[in-house]
Amino acid sequence: MFCGACCAADSELVVQNESGTKAPLAPMLAAMPAGTGGERFVMTLKDVNAFKTLDLDLSDNKCVIFANCDGAAAEWNKQSLSQVFRFDRVIELNGQPCLATDLVEKSKSEDLGTLQLTIERPQKRMLYLQKPGRLGMDLTYTKTRKGSIKPWITNIADGLVNQWNANMPELAVGPHDRIISVNGSGGTPSDLVQLLGSPEETLQLEVLHYNI
Repeated sequence: MFCGACCAADSELVVQNESGTKAPLAPMLAAMPAGTGGERFVMTLKDVNAFKTLDLDLSDNKCVIFANCDGAAAEWNKQSLSQVFRFDRVIELNGQPCLATDLVEKSKSEDLGTLQLTIERPQKRMLYLQKPGRLGMDLTYTKTRKGSIKPWITNIADGLVNQWNANMPELAVGPHDRIISVNGSGGTPSDLVQLLGSPEETLQLEVLHYNI
């Protein structure tokens, strides 16, 4: 499923969701303090069977994240001080950069030996945008059974988010970052897309930023 943002007129941005509805969007006020993020650690799995129990969101090929901490992740958390959390990113497998397509191929193998996954924590960033104006941001998500847990940014064009990035470079967002909530409300990817059309004068976005 693709959900994109497009410009209907010079003064507004509309988001087209899967139901065909359109909603005008919105600019910038201030930022809440951001978390540190970026912490890394290595998770060791004894074999491919443990690896296959991981619940990963593979919908963004360049940004593999934990959808939930079940299976081997739950076992790891019971015995390790370095805890795995939902939305943490797998950046390397056995020291090599990790793509979703690589993990799919690895999961087909019957004998991979010990696996080492380098995990990185995202940084939470809060954006406050104020109407009127166009958002200038494309979002993508998939709707398969193992689809996206949250939509991610695929492109930022001229608009309020681009203006935010220019004025707040330490809190900038970009491609592969995930939208977690809009005006304090979460939900499914399609829910979040609809919330972007909120009639509120300000639009508050909670975004998880990944170092890609």
